[in-house]
Amino acid sequence: MSILPSLSGACWPDRAYRRNALPERVLQFGSGMLLRALGAASVDAANRAGRSAGRIVVVQSTPHGNARALNDQDGLFTLVERGLENGERVDRTRLIGAISRAFLADTEWDRVREIAARPEIQVIVSNVTEAGFRIDAGFPARLTDALRARFERLPDGPPLFVIPTELIPDNGPQLAAMVDELAARGPTPRAGAFRRWLSTRVQFCSSLVDRITTGAPPEDERAALETRLGYTDALLTVTEPYAFWAIEGDPAALRKAFPIDVNTESIVFAPDIAFYRERKLRLLNATHTAMVPLAMLAGVRTVREALDHPRLGAFLRRLLFDEIIPATDLPADAATQFARSVVERFRNPWLDHEWRMIATNQETKMRIRVVPLIVSFLKRRGGVPDGLALASAAHLAFLRQPAETLAEASRLPDFVAAVERWKSVIEREGVEGALAHD
Repeated sequence: MSILPSLSGACWPDRAYRRNALPERVLQFGSGMLLRALGAASVDAANRAGRSAGRIVVVQSTPHGNARALNDQDGLFTLVERGLENGERVDRTRLIGAISRAFLADTEWDRVREIAARPEIQVIVSNVTEAGFRIDAGFPARLTDALRARFERLPDGPPLFVIPTELIPDNGPQLAAMVDELAARGPTPRAGAFRRWLSTRVQFCSSLVDRITTGAPPEDERAALETRLGYTDALLTVTEPYAFWAIEGDPAALRKAFPIDVNTESIVFAPDIAFYRERKLRLLNATHTAMVPLAMLAGVRTVREALDHPRLGAFLRRLLFDEIIPATDLPADAATQFARSVVERFRNPWLDHEWRMIATNQETKMRIRVVPLIVSFLKRRGGVPDGLALASAAHLAFLRQPAETLAEASRLPDFVAAVERWKSVIEREGVEGALAHD
């Protein structure tokens, strides 16, 4: 058996684009799989289309990340897109060449400051997880210091767009407020000037990302995949065909600095992205959150298996189309079309999206994503949403908590009574019994 070479710059096909001739235009905080599957893939697609979106310099903010692997592979990695697209099975690979190099924030920060001050850098992107998106975490302080370096060395440079992708509402203004507060704590003689510079030269853009990405393929599939590719890749990144990134700001200004909107269905620049945020939060995220306890109590491991389950699958569709959509302000046709795409994505035959992973921070997610739908449905329809009541009862049974923990909904007596009824059915007959009742 022949030994495959490791992925390196020698594998790059120059006919795609001359990657080493492109300037470094993006500074990226975070080396994880989502930014590889969405951010780097979007820049790569723009470069292949002749848009000259440039290359990305990655900053690894934590001790554990992929900076070393990226550098060992000359910034290259293979994107594996697997899933359903308009009902057809998709299984394709693409070598992504948008990343130039990576640095460790802990040991190479002076290099990062120097790069941040270069006029070619016009965009800073971040994905440091929700835990790192706090003023007392390391990322906001480092970002502020990098921006201070640009202020000191390139005060009259081109405008800079900062685009956070953490799954937090209004992530742009939130990050701007953290940076401004940290700037105010800086050296007193220059703090005021730095804050004025931030307000005029740096635009913080809210953004919304949506692409289910699982990272490395299962070990039993890796060997066959790498044999097909002709090289080994430490950063093989498996994702779904669907990709969406909405960035809030002036479309013309964004396009000039960050020309990645080659596919306008996948990349959207808009003055207001509230519609896209609500669409994803309610139709995809809320469906996930509402279904987690039901699926886990029923012993169903993955989202795909839930869709194939004779009762859970029917319940999920009824919950999504008959209760969640009517509880939103989304236009019915647009909501229904997106909901159909959600069901198709959930059925991805290659995607082992486990409910136990989705269940992280379940209580908080339930409060933010699902409870507002319950309140809205009751106001609009004047009756109890039975599916959401059953989901809430399963949530309480799963967490072993009383109904009063459903904050806003606990002020709605009819709904609380319905939850208690369903909870008693779950305790007496299990989830399968409750679904049979439903």
